[in-house]
Amino acid sequence: MIVGLDIGRSFAVASALDRFPPNPKRYFNEHRRNFVRLNTSIEGIEQLLSLNPTALVMEPTGNWYSAFWREFAKSIQIPIYWVGHADLSHQRGSYGFVNKRDDEDAFCLALCYFDERFIDIHGRKRFISFESGTIALIRQKFLELEQIDKNRTVLVNQLRQRLTLEFPEIATRKFTASEKLGFTPVLGALAGIHTYTRIENERSGSVARTLGIEISDFSCDHAAAICTLELREKKITNALAHLLENPEFSPYLKVFAQFGFGVRMQALILSQVYPFEKFLIDGKRYIEWEEDAKGKLQKRDRSLRSFQSYMGLSYSLKQSGDKKSKSFHGSSIVRSHLYVWALSTIAPQPPKRLNTIIGHILGEKFDALRTEDSSIPGKDSFTRVLFKATALLFRELRLKLHFD
Repeated sequence: MIVGLDIGRSFAVASALDRFPPNPKRYFNEHRRNFVRLNTSIEGIEQLLSLNPTALVMEPTGNWYSAFWREFAKSIQIPIYWVGHADLSHQRGSYGFVNKRDDEDAFCLALCYFDERFIDIHGRKRFISFESGTIALIRQKFLELEQIDKNRTVLVNQLRQRLTLEFPEIATRKFTASEKLGFTPVLGALAGIHTYTRIENERSGSVARTLGIEISDFSCDHAAAICTLELREKKITNALAHLLENPEFSPYLKVFAQFGFGVRMQALILSQVYPFEKFLIDGKRYIEWEEDAKGKLQKRDRSLRSFQSYMGLSYSLKQSGDKKSKSFHGSSIVRSHLYVWALSTIAPQPPKRLNTIIGHILGEKFDALRTEDSSIPGKDSFTRVLFKATALLFRELRLKLHFD
């Protein structure tokens, strides 16, 4: 009995199947009333158990929403099969569903398990793999840091607004946490948890003070809250660095060092590419040869394309007559972090540019794109650099891990 689960906030819709129905659309219409809405509660678990599931099929909709059902499956030792967003969208259409509703998605997820067409070119089911154990914990810690960052950004922006009135001399100052303290010294002084003589002197001579404007309790509390978040961030980052010390990850980290990835970036990339074997077929790259428009054979490294998809650099093409367009899909969070990495380590000119062989290669490519072909917009230049960077990353990992 395979149960398709469409996950929502504090609930899921379950559709149970034991085979692929001859007419999916008719089956859905006739059995739709039997689908179950499950709450994240004891009653919801009991309802799901009453279906006697042997496996769950889910869409990776948010790490935290699906976590409850992942833990449930783990507790009764049944597998979970993950169907990607794009795949589910295409499958839904192939079964005749034009809407996107919870019960339809749950039903289509269960159908994917039995659908003989839901396979890749090698005959394998197109399910997404998610690693458990240490890798899962690394990914969780990374996501925790992402949430803290978002909260900190909101509080900092709100505090800056108030400081333009209450302490304008520091309103636009960069707030960077001290490695020693674990929080930003200026904010620690505002919060009253750190003595900072220079800031106290600045405050004494502030134009706001001459106007009789004092720093409000609201601003002080905001500063304290930001310091707390920064201390939490330091604690999680240290825990993440400890997890990365696992000897199994050593060859990956040696490659990451060539790209100048920090702890957080290492965690994100590792959670996507480990184990590297998942991009290979019997330990080797999968190479295809295709004819181009001129009839010439072109080499296509499908293993590399799969790797780049996990890096958020996969795209789909649409062609209608002479018009062509492409849109990116894959992991948007990895793509955005890679963009920031390129902006901060590859775009700057020496000596601020990444000073490794990889940094020199990518820097030269970026400079060439920006000077030799000024028609290429800035964002497109970065995108081309990222394709080159991920190709180099794939190659270096393959060589370091001793794969052909």
